[in-house]
This record gives sequence, C-alpha cells and structure tokens, in this order.
Amino acid sequence: MTGQDKLPVPDGIQWRGWSDETLREIAERERPVLLFVADPGAFAWPFLKEVFKAMPANAKLRTLLHETFIALFIKAGELPEELKDLGAGSSYHIAILSPYGLTHLVTFNPVHGNPAEIVAEITQVLERLAETWN
Repeated sequence: MTGQDKLPVPDGIQWRGWSDETLREIAERERPVLLFVADPGAFAWPFLKEVFKAMPANAKLRTLLHETFIALFIKAGELPEELKDLGAGSSYHIAILSPYGLTHLVTFNPVHGNPAEIVAEITQVLERLAETWN
C-alpha cells in the first residue's frame, strides 16, 4: 500500500496496510498480528468476503484489535515477497502472525463453518494470546 499506512476504520476495525510505519509498530508492540489477505482469485474468495464482513460485528475482536493487536489487510496482488514465501495468499489467507519474522502461528480456514463461527475462533485465539503473550 503506497502512501497510506492506515485504512479507513469500517465499523471499528483499524486495518493497516503494508508499510514501513506498520512494520515499525509491529516491532515496537512485539505482539502477534492478524493478517487478512484479500484475494478475489482464490477459490475461497466468497467465504473470505463473508468472514471479513462478519469481523466488525464481534465486539471482543474489535476491542482486541484496537487495544492489543494490529490488524493487517493486504490485497493478494500487493503481497510482499517475504509474506508470499511464508505461504500468505497461497497456503492461507487469514492468519495470526508472529511479530518476529511474521511467520504464521495460527491459520484459519474460511470455508469450514459459518463466518460468525470463524470470527469467534479468531477472537478466541487472540484472547488466549493476549493472556499469555508478554
């Protein structure tokens, strides 16, 4: 994402784009990152869209992404090589990444379950990480 670090806040989630500023903030916070890769060419695209739409409805997720974790949104065509090399956009489209090297800690399959259930699973994992991550 060029010239823009933070995307508009749709319904309370501050999605950030890939930028030097975002990478600095990830390094400073030293907390896992929620990654969402928007990929209209993916088989799972209809499911990904529905999960993305369902995310703002979960108040716990909004709070976690506002207070503790960074939400990173990247279009598939704009994925940096370092994330592609780690499987983003091919092996997974929704993941929680380590702040150290941005390797995936947990990935989520948007096809299994309804969107609200998948968002609840993401929220549950982030809650556990918030409790244990120092």
